[in-house]
Amino acid sequence: MDMSNDTSRPVKPVSTSQLFNTIIQLLLVALLISWCFRILSPFINPIAWAAILAVVLYPAHQKLTKKLKGKSTRAAVIITVLLLCILIVPAVWLSFTTADELKEFVADYRAGNVQLPPPRENVKGWPFIGDKAHELWVQASQGLDTVAKKYPAQTRSALASIIGLLASTAKGLLLFTFSIIISGVFLSYAEATGRFAKNLFNRLMGSNSTIDVTSIVVVTIRNVVKGILGVAFIQTILAAIGIVLAGIPAAGLWILLCLILAIIQIGILPISICLIVYIWSTGTTLTATLLTIWLLLVGLSDNVLKPLLLGKGAPVPMLVVFLGAVGGFVLSGFMGLFTGAVVMSLGYKLFTLWLQEGNNRITE
Repeated sequence: MDMSNDTSRPVKPVSTSQLFNTIIQLLLVALLISWCFRILSPFINPIAWAAILAVVLYPAHQKLTKKLKGKSTRAAVIITVLLLCILIVPAVWLSFTTADELKEFVADYRAGNVQLPPPRENVKGWPFIGDKAHELWVQASQGLDTVAKKYPAQTRSALASIIGLLASTAKGLLLFTFSIIISGVFLSYAEATGRFAKNLFNRLMGSNSTIDVTSIVVVTIRNVVKGILGVAFIQTILAAIGIVLAGIPAAGLWILLCLILAIIQIGILPISICLIVYIWSTGTTLTATLLTIWLLLVGLSDNVLKPLLLGKGAPVPMLVVFLGAVGGFVLSGFMGLFTGAVVMSLGYKLFTLWLQEGNNRITE
């Protein structure tokens, strides 16, 4: 072996002091990063949701900016105010309505004014649960306190879940309002924000990466928001119209449950079944028939709305959206239903593209 062309240089040994200095520097950097993360941790969810909103609203912002002759800030303010009016006002109404209904229910329950109508005999004919449902319904019609005393643990658990859901929803509305305001700031500085995001993703992925991460992030976010969250909002609004017009008690709570189930991709069918059973047992035939037809149409609208808003179907498997929404809800409450679904969808998309790029390199 010819060693004449060996241009390798001898490796200099690292002294103990240099190694110690390097370790101290790394520890200080880790401490700084950890400290910054802890400071920003309360704002991670609203900032993440604000970024999602800014990405979705950017095309509308650009069109409005052109109509306003390049006044980007004014366009961002107009969009922010409209978004607050369109989304926050109904959400606040829903929260206050649900809270008032629960207060009235508790007051009536303590006064002994809560009475459920007895079930019809055809309830026994329901498959699997007919006899048990009829028995519980009869007990509840004789007095809810009877059921509460017979099933104290289940009653406390159900009440705690309802109160926790309402508290999480109220907190989520506050964070959502904050996020909308932040998204307006992002839109005001859209070009600078876009350059920062692109530079950040390029730096994280490396200069040799063939994946255009910025484009993937934008497309995935818009697809998920339009095809999943958008459909969930539309279905919930349509279902709310039928629930309110039919005079269903605790309408706010039922609407909130419809929204949650629609986001996690289960759909409003479980709620529809409960409401249909209730209205056929207590309401008039005309009201029950109209509500049944309306809720069935709303449930089937998913097959029409998703292709219209999304184009070619969901960008990620339903399981990914489900896990993201449920995990986000457990992690950060009502707000996590939205951010969890989007972040998990985005992570799944980037992961599959990363795997695909690795396989392409191997085959080459």
